[in-house]
Amino acid sequence: MTTQQKKINAAKMALKRIRPGMCVGLGTGSTTNEFINLLGQEKQLLKTLRYASSSIQTEIFAKNYSIICEDIDQFDQLDLTVDGADEVSRYGDMIKGGGGALLREKMLASISKDYLIIVDDTKMVEYLGKFPLPVEIINFSPNTTINLLKRAFKTCNLDPEIVMRVNSDGSNVITDGGNIILDCHCGEISDPNLLKKKIEEIPNVITSGFFLNMLKSVFVGDEGGSTEVFFESVNFNCKE
Repeated sequence: MTTQQKKINAAKMALKRIRPGMCVGLGTGSTTNEFINLLGQEKQLLKTLRYASSSIQTEIFAKNYSIICEDIDQFDQLDLTVDGADEVSRYGDMIKGGGGALLREKMLASISKDYLIIVDDTKMVEYLGKFPLPVEIINFSPNTTINLLKRAFKTCNLDPEIVMRVNSDGSNVITDGGNIILDCHCGEISDPNLLKKKIEEIPNVITSGFFLNMLKSVFVGDEGGSTEVFFESVNFNCKE
């Protein structure tokens, strides 16, 4: 079975949670696109919904299915947000931001009553860190910021390789908010809560790709279909 089919299996599970009249947040990435594709086939249902998105990229993709995303400021609360992840640990912690929308993805999550993460089974890991941790920073003094980041990682006994994220033409990737992204290759992260705190204390850092203590469960697509995996001892940070 292909990875794409596994993503579709997870997306099908999330689609079952959508009810008429809901306000739905749409994340960013290939797995979220599979969800949008499935939702777009539910012609009657999608007409009853309102949408917010985490990126311009998602807005453009959703328009192919006549799904029009509103500005997030039009919502006091979302019923749920559907998004993907780059890694999900056994504890329910995540690294996200491979698509460059980490800041806006956190904004959607912060006003969502429910937060549905859909992944294929290759994204489930024992510990975070195999996928490089994105750090979104202001487009100012990146070299100084890299040095400060290395100090932060050192407090967690990590020695990362930190690189600027670039496009195929060598230019810096610019987020929808006009910021740049540093990708931190560091290996297994034993204490993501401490590292997140140290990173986000750096003045030039807007946010990191750590999404911690936010999941009750995750929808995992695999060869057998899909499974909802539950996590213990979760302090759910999304809006009640």
